[in-house]
Order: sequence, then structure tokens, then C-alpha cells
Amino acid sequence: MKLLPPALLFILLLHSDAHSAPPPPGPPPVILPEEIHEITPDAVERHLVDHPETIILDVRTEEERKTRGYILNSLHHDYFHGVKTLDALSKLDKTKPCIVYCAIGGRAKLIAVEMHKLGFKNILLLKGGFNAWTASGQAVAK
Repeated sequence: MKLLPPALLFILLLHSDAHSAPPPPGPPPVILPEEIHEITPDAVERHLVDHPETIILDVRTEEERKTRGYILNSLHHDYFHGVKTLDALSKLDKTKPCIVYCAIGGRAKLIAVEMHKLGFKNILLLKGGFNAWTASGQAVAK
């Protein structure tokens, strides 16, 4: 039996460990309650005609609103303000439909889960967030 040189053996071991190591952990997936649904940008106008009492909630930063604009008549409660945002949301009418959005959807999902815990009954996530809203040619307020 022929032995491998130590340097080659080390390289083989190093290479095999790189392929067997698990990928670095990412953030845990957001599990949405089944009562939370998505709405496409194109469906928002129809929804607002049928439900004019709908609250539109923007959870992006103030800087994002200033530079990119926002959906007309949306309330602003920055996701990154944490407890302050949750306190403000707890004061809203939980029986009204609510469309929640951020830039692409991640923060909106997290807020929607918290809103569900607070007792909101009809939560809709803007599919693709504000980026999808603008890409579909919808109106933007500045």
C-alpha cells in the first residue's frame, strides 16, 4: 500500500471538509399565519374601491419615503423603530383591512406577524413591496 504525501493528504482533507460543512445559517424564515394574504399592486385599486376604509401601512424608513416616494394616503411607521412602531400600530382600528408594505416584503412580513398577534383581522401584504408597486407603473406620492 502506497501512502500519500502529507501535503497532498492535507489538501484532500481540507477540500473534503469544505464540501461537507453546512452552509452558514441565515435568518429564520418568516412563517405567516394563514389569515395573512398577499395582494398584487394591480389588485390594490380594485381592493380600495371595494374597501375604502383600508389602512395602507408603509414600514420603510423615512429616508426611503423621501427618496423613493410612497403610496398616496399611506401611514408611516418605520419597522426599525421597534416598540414605538408596535405601540402606534396597537392604536389603529384592528377591524379595518390593512395593506402593509416595505421595499421588497421582508419587513412587511415581520410587521404583519406582529399585527396578527395584536389582533388585526384582515392583513394584506403588498406582493413584491414598493419596488413591485413602482415597477408596475402605479402612482407614487412624493
